[in-house]
Amino acid sequence: MKITKTEKIWLLVVTAFYLLYNLPYVPAYGDSRAMFLHAGLTIIPIWISVYVGLGRVYKIYKLKK
Repeated sequence: MKITKTEKIWLLVVTAFYLLYNLPYVPAYGDSRAMFLHAGLTIIPIWISVYVGLGRVYKIYKLKK
């Protein structure tokens, strides 16, 4: 099975946001503003990219009935 361009882009985007999410000491412990900013810049884009990517990949590989 060959990996398509869509899958490569999807993997790159999800990996990049995951690495940004796991930066050490970001946000500072106990800082609620930084936590919401961090969530807005990393967690929400991860969710969006995963669900959009899944939709596109499922269009390429149709499930058998």
